[in-house]
Amino acid sequence: MESRRSANADIFNHDAEAADYDNDVRNEADPIRTGYRDVLRWVIREAQITPSSRVLELGSGTGNLSELIASCGELVSVDVSENMEALAKRKVRHLTNRRFIKADILEVFTQELGEFDAVISTYTVHHLTDQEKQRLFALVFGHLLPSGSAVFGDLMVQNSSEKEAKIRQYLTEGDQATAQAISEEFFWSLDTAIGGLERLGFDVKARRFSDLSYGVIARKVSSLERLTEEGAS
Repeated sequence: MESRRSANADIFNHDAEAADYDNDVRNEADPIRTGYRDVLRWVIREAQITPSSRVLELGSGTGNLSELIASCGELVSVDVSENMEALAKRKVRHLTNRRFIKADILEVFTQELGEFDAVISTYTVHHLTDQEKQRLFALVFGHLLPSGSAVFGDLMVQNSSEKEAKIRQYLTEGDQATAQAISEEFFWSLDTAIGGLERLGFDVKARRFSDLSYGVIARKVSSLERLTEEGAS
């Protein structure tokens, strides 16, 4: 039977790095971190979270994303790292209807989660292989309410050719750490990801924030909306 847990969940468990994580992400001179705060703010703005929204947060980390939520009806935050969650708790005390689940972002969908108005995630989905990303997108689609949105901010390249070009670019610049991250992790290939999201029934838009950081908003189009659009065309 296929495992519901992502293959590299334990590798990317950031318990050991939790104490230094927030200082690390503030270093926007690092190409991996450039645009970090702008990406987080954009994700929250595009998610259009209201005081009654049910929100699912995948890869909640130290709470840097969810602390930007002014209020919501319920927030379900998911992460594999208890040490990261210990830091997050201090930042999200204003969200009284927050619930934390210690789980991998794929395996959490085996639980009874219900449906959400918004799914949000930053700098987490690049830990999934391309095949796992497609599984995640399908699970997210199935757990979104009609006209709900999934908003992602993450490390991405346009396609496999750009990935190889970026590796060469950073090696030429003497930045072996960034080149290694692109090579060893699973940065989104936007062409593949957007195609998969659209096939599921999402309306997708992408925005670039830096050389390696993008935002993607995937709005679930209801059957009625799709029929209306098809009729208009």
